[in-house]
Amino acid sequence: MSEFEICVSSQLTELGGIAQFITERARAAGLDDQRVFDVQMAVDEASTNTINHAYGGRQDGQLRVCCFVDGDDFVVRIIDQGAPFDPETVPSPDLDAPIEERQVGGLGLYFMRQLMDEVRFFSDPDHGNVLLMRKRRA
Repeated sequence: MSEFEICVSSQLTELGGIAQFITERARAAGLDDQRVFDVQMAVDEASTNTINHAYGGRQDGQLRVCCFVDGDDFVVRIIDQGAPFDPETVPSPDLDAPIEERQVGGLGLYFMRQLMDEVRFFSDPDHGNVLLMRKRRA
């Protein structure tokens, strides 16, 4: 199993490089255009949230974005050393409320779960925060 990795600083200007890396690796893994798009969107959302929330906009942090094929799945792992994230603290968005009454933000986790087949968060003091996402290749 080959694992590919890119390490970038916690700056929003790095999002384009992450997107290019993920797109190339997902295509090489055999994902069709729709699946490549889904993975790229989920990784972009996760990376943006990590930069804005885990690092609080600090630009001296680091994101490690790793990806590999595991059986029928394309797997992406994002690792950071920012503030831990507990997805259980994020309320489910009220998608039935009128647009003008909806809370700003809060859809990122929802979108990630819609786009990917599996989304899991881990945090431990030795390795930092780990987001693991899986997308079936076919």
